[in-house]
Amino acid sequence: MTKQSRYSRRLSRGIAQPVEPPRLPEERPGPPGGVRDANRRRRVEQIGQGALKLFLDRGVADVTVDDVVAAAGIAKGSFYRYFDGMEDLVDALLRPLRELLLRALEAAAAGIAAAEPAEVATPYLALAAALSDAVITHADLFRLFLQESRGPAVGARRPIRLLADEVTRRGVELSVEGRRRGWFRSTDPRVATLIIIGAAERLIFEHLGSGRFADPAEISSALVSTIIDGVRKR
Repeated sequence: MTKQSRYSRRLSRGIAQPVEPPRLPEERPGPPGGVRDANRRRRVEQIGQGALKLFLDRGVADVTVDDVVAAAGIAKGSFYRYFDGMEDLVDALLRPLRELLLRALEAAAAGIAAAEPAEVATPYLALAAALSDAVITHADLFRLFLQESRGPAVGARRPIRLLADEVTRRGVELSVEGRRRGWFRSTDPRVATLIIIGAAERLIFEHLGSGRFADPAEISSALVSTIIDGVRKR
């Protein structure tokens, strides 16, 4: 089974599995949680932190395994004890953010399905709050996601672009359901979703890059309220 098919199956299953650290070798000497296991986990974190800084500085496509091992201060052979290659590394790095985003979208879908017309804004505002938490908790990963999500789904960038496409797909489903329930005017759900995503990404990028907007929660709630006020049926 290819890495892409494994990744696609993870997305199709949603978020049933808890957030885990980057993948460790299947065979580990010593008991889980022991000294040797802890050392390996520290090594994985060391590789991930060095790689993330390089990705943010240069872009995913311009970073090699040699660059990562030099930044992490490890031998090249050690890298391949933990990761199959750069795509596998990016996939592991992205996992906490991916599962948080998919969990938030799944909760929003459930909230919309249960909401009364007077509560139309509630599930969307809850989604905005969850996204704000993601920005705060995983600021560097979110910045990497924003930097790379519009590039082609090739090489090490593939997991990022696949996540971006999945977020868009689920966002369109939320727009379709809101329109089906008669909450919103008859607009193209994909166009509406891309407008929302584009505005949110721009505002969050400004926050992460310049700090011009100090409170991610305020950004998200203001954006959701503005959009809902504009498209809601009167």
